[in-house]
Amino acid sequence: MKFNTDENYLRVFVKPFFMLSLLIFTWVNTANRKNKKFKFLNLAIIAFLLGDVIIVFKDKPILFLIAMLFFMMGKIFYIFRFSGDRDFKIANLFPILAFCFFYILLVFNVVIKNLNEYVVPVLIYLLFSSIQFLFSFLRRVEVDFKSFLMVVIGVVFSVTYDTIALLAKFYQDYFLYNKITIVSFYAISQFLIVYGLVTEKIKPAENIE
Repeated sequence: MKFNTDENYLRVFVKPFFMLSLLIFTWVNTANRKNKKFKFLNLAIIAFLLGDVIIVFKDKPILFLIAMLFFMMGKIFYIFRFSGDRDFKIANLFPILAFCFFYILLVFNVVIKNLNEYVVPVLIYLLFSSIQFLFSFLRRVEVDFKSFLMVVIGVVFSVTYDTIALLAKFYQDYFLYNKITIVSFYAISQFLIVYGLVTEKIKPAENIE
């Protein structure tokens, strides 16, 4: 197995170390560690951490797909962590659903000619990115505004670095200076999501909008 020597050191070492730091942060700042939401958050961080380690060898197609799988698992665990028990109005989701649909359509249309065997994995990845975006909005009905806003902004950064990464690999190399941009947006995204989730406060039932 050949180490990708042209990888930016920020990507190779800082991303895994950063995710490990966030994992420690969740343990230090969470009182109830038996809660299923705590477990989902930890699983999300660990999945991204493993994806960060494996993506270093992305020149190997099988390892690139495995890394994508771990990143998708991280998104799925975040989705489980975002989900709540309170009802929401379907009508309020239409603008978000429309945005997700056009986002997938636009990005997929740009890269489809270069995807080859990656068509299905990339389509599924974009789908989970959109679902994560959707579920981050669903938290609004039961958590405080600060936590809600931090997580939403974090997910927006997540969608942005996902898009840059896909365009850089399947459309144009060094798209928007992809190495430093992806690392920066990735760090901001993960920090905002994790911090927002760890510090969230559940709204009393009578304050639900």
